[in-house]
Amino acid sequence: MKNLLIAGGAGFIGSNFVHCVLREHPSYRVVVYDKMTYAGNPDNLADITADPRYSFVLGDICDADVVRQTIREHDIDTIVNFAAETHVDRSLSDAGSFIHTDVYGTHVLLEAVKELKLERYHQVSTDEVYGQVLEGASVETDPIHTRSPYSASKAGET
Repeated sequence: MKNLLIAGGAGFIGSNFVHCVLREHPSYRVVVYDKMTYAGNPDNLADITADPRYSFVLGDICDADVVRQTIREHDIDTIVNFAAETHVDRSLSDAGSFIHTDVYGTHVLLEAVKELKLERYHQVSTDEVYGQVLEGASVETDPIHTRSPYSASKAGET
């Protein structure tokens, strides 16, 4: 694993992951692939734009042709997917965009991984898939109990 495509890497969590990878793995190259919607912020990556190990591609994970082209052009061996429509409240008024990006977009990435024989794929989800947790914390073996279109679309990624 040396050439990572970080989908949704301009968002808050994705950009922090990008910074961590570049800091902790000096031999890795990172390509941030982001649609730059309400969640993407170029300021999150401003301090690394001159790093020769960093590249940015403006793209939508639902666009299979651009995804595959980016993977080939940058010799990607690993995808880490942070890209998603987010926020429970937004999902209540526009559920379709959540299904499209979070489920179909993930499908596009997984098909590219399979077709191009990438080494790894990591899917980032949310604890929202486990429903309301009244005490303690949820764990991956807990039953899924979605309560919104957002959590349902994230559960649909798995």
